[in-house]
Amino acid sequence: MFPQRTVALSMLFLLPSMAAGAAEFDLTSRVDAVTVFPDGASITRRFTVEVPAGEHVLVLGDLPPSADPGSLRIAGAGEGRLTVGSVDARQPRAFERTDPERVQKLEALRDERLSLDDRIGAERLRKRAAEALVAGSTLSSGERGLNVGEARQAFAAAVEETNAADRAIRQAEQRQRALDREIATIEAALRQQPPQRLEARIAVEAGAAYRGELTVTYAVRGARWAPVYDARLATTGAKPALELVRRAEIRQETGEDWSNVALTVSTVRVARGGAAPQLASLIIRFNEPPMGRSSDALGGAETRGYAAAPRPAPISPPTVAQESARMRVQEAEAVVDTGGFQASFVIPGRTTIASSEGARALRIASTAIEPQLISRAVPSVDPTAFLEARFKYADETPLMPGRVSLYRDGVFAGRTQVAAATRDDMVNLGFGPDDLVRIEHHVVRRTDGSAGIISSARTEEREFRIVARNGAQSPRQVVIEDRLPVTEAQDITVETLSGMTAPTTRDVKGRRGIVEWAFDLAPGGSREIRHGWRLRWPADKVLAPVQGRS
Repeated sequence: MFPQRTVALSMLFLLPSMAAGAAEFDLTSRVDAVTVFPDGASITRRFTVEVPAGEHVLVLGDLPPSADPGSLRIAGAGEGRLTVGSVDARQPRAFERTDPERVQKLEALRDERLSLDDRIGAERLRKRAAEALVAGSTLSSGERGLNVGEARQAFAAAVEETNAADRAIRQAEQRQRALDREIATIEAALRQQPPQRLEARIAVEAGAAYRGELTVTYAVRGARWAPVYDARLATTGAKPALELVRRAEIRQETGEDWSNVALTVSTVRVARGGAAPQLASLIIRFNEPPMGRSSDALGGAETRGYAAAPRPAPISPPTVAQESARMRVQEAEAVVDTGGFQASFVIPGRTTIASSEGARALRIASTAIEPQLISRAVPSVDPTAFLEARFKYADETPLMPGRVSLYRDGVFAGRTQVAAATRDDMVNLGFGPDDLVRIEHHVVRRTDGSAGIISSARTEEREFRIVARNGAQSPRQVVIEDRLPVTEAQDITVETLSGMTAPTTRDVKGRRGIVEWAFDLAPGGSREIRHGWRLRWPADKVLAPVQGRS
């Protein structure tokens, strides 16, 4: 490290002419620190600088093409004073975008084509030599010229050599056409290939010889992290215990590997913009039909429907391996820095994450919770009771939505999703069937008829009997959920049958018509619930098919 008392690094926007005629220094840098956000990352590279007094341009040619040129920032320390005038970043020009393998192959193809030109020239010379054997001056040379036998031999040799030369020329030209097509393909690929790197040019001025270590920080979009969780429920102790392990699943396709870096994950979302969207006025008018057609009142599906934008599907993380049953392996956890409007998790040690090689999950935090256990059932759909752990979220760090791997008493119990939660919010996690709580659902009555012999109304009645039994050796809190019909028509009435068990809660969590009964069951105990309703509507109308009425 360089002593801080000798540091004088300034960021000034000087005149563009500062770098004119300045010496250039090609430098290499390494990725030293990375902060990953849910929708991007901030990369810090470190490099050493040693320059004489004067104006210079520091060239970093190893930045990834995914780096945001406008986000480049320079900092550092060293011996002496160094003023940074400007930081410019550009993609290399097309002729600089070298792909060594393609360039090497292109050169080999061009060399082969040149050798074929030489071969074709030689074969044409051979052909001309063969033609010279049967030229008039050759046949008549000497005192009496060639005799008939010698002439025939000369003609045969000329024909053979000419045919051989033509075949060789034709084969060479065919090969040249194939080479031309291959060369054109590679040249087009070299012209169109994306840049392999981004070049940063840093204009600096040193008042005296300067030696120090600088950093360049920039933003990239090709990286993200998502929370994944392990929920480990223990039910065999005196009280139930839940360990909620938080992990960061990191993916990056930035085009550069993060090797042995200081890694931090942050909850800040950097790609959502700086302000809330501006809402346009919602103006309602009567529909103006074309001339000659009757006017329709406002209220059609096209005039009053407002489509909501679809929400993105959650990312499905990979399963986290179970810990050894013989010896518990301790996992290092991140140091949490919570302040203001964000939470940052500093991963201990150094980390390596390669580009475009899938996801890596790192443990960042864990919480010990004493949950409330509930056996919940919806017997009209499935008589199975499901064990649910319910607790009030108590951490200052928000619980981000994500995938949860469930473990009950050391056994993998499946996967689920957890919704976002902040301090004092209630969180529910299901841990699979509770086979010790038995639920029965019986249809007692199902009638369809009229209110009288001569009546203007029709009725429909449904009555059910639900029985819950606790076969466990410990008490159980049981919640039974069902529903009542909901109508939006004034001439349809819904009535609860007399003698029915009053629900504990109506319109559960704002869901219209959903009711639930919550009660405690002692070991070996049982509870009966009677549930039923009556529909009444005009006899001259027919009810539309509704799920659950059959």
